[in-house]
Amino acid sequence: MFPIQSFKYPNGKFGAYVYKSGYQSTNAIFGRPIAPFINRHRLDSDEGRSILLFPVRHPVDRFTSGVNTVRKNKKYSEHSVDQLITMLEENTFRNLHFMDISTVLRNACFCFDDIHLYKFPDHYNQMLADGGYDGEIPHKNKSVKKLILTDSQQKRVEEYYKTDIAIFDSIKEAGQKFLFFKSTNKQNRTSNICGNAVL
Repeated sequence: MFPIQSFKYPNGKFGAYVYKSGYQSTNAIFGRPIAPFINRHRLDSDEGRSILLFPVRHPVDRFTSGVNTVRKNKKYSEHSVDQLITMLEENTFRNLHFMDISTVLRNACFCFDDIHLYKFPDHYNQMLADGGYDGEIPHKNKSVKKLILTDSQQKRVEEYYKTDIAIFDSIKEAGQKFLFFKSTNKQNRTSNICGNAVL
């Protein structure tokens, strides 16, 4: 079962509940998710496929916000930023707040015909409007204190999320279409996953 959940907009398009990318506000509007992506449709079947509107936050900002959130959990309250980064690098810390967006999009490509990307928070209102929602937008889970990374920490985070950063930077306008190209060379993974704006 894939852990990212989807919901339906008023006009029938789909949205995604992405942690640290408007999750709480979006959930307050649309409520209970439909199902994880992986169970949404059968692979290689066109039946029931549709359009997904997907928010993408800058990975460094998403990471720092995620750190503030997970530190509220007693289990991680004493973990340093360096410890959390090391756990991610060593694949010993699997938490949805830090899941790389490239993995989510790779799986979503097998569940929806069309995927449209929106920078969060800049394009958030437009994403909701494109989904047919014109009501009030609640601002939930707002961070009071912003975490500042050291130069070395930022470099490590940027390296870990380099494909996500390429995807974020490729978004030139709200609702830009995302296209997935299967990589045949690990070194070319970034250029192959960035869709419409191939790097």
